[in-house]
Amino acid sequence: MAFYYVDSSALVKRYIRETGSAWVLSWFDPSLNNDVLIAAITGVEIIAAIIRRARGRSISITDST
Repeated sequence: MAFYYVDSSALVKRYIRETGSAWVLSWFDPSLNNDVLIAAITGVEIIAAIIRRARGRSISITDST
């Protein structure tokens, strides 16, 4: 078991496939019983980052995990 404090730039890798996504996804493996901590604003920051990248066409539907 481990504790992770994750900022939005790392957590976006859970939803958009990019370098480091597999590593971030491994933190959420239920068998490891990790605690992942985030700031209250993180949800808003993730949505804003994904929308910004979609508008800039740097991601597509196939990039999602």
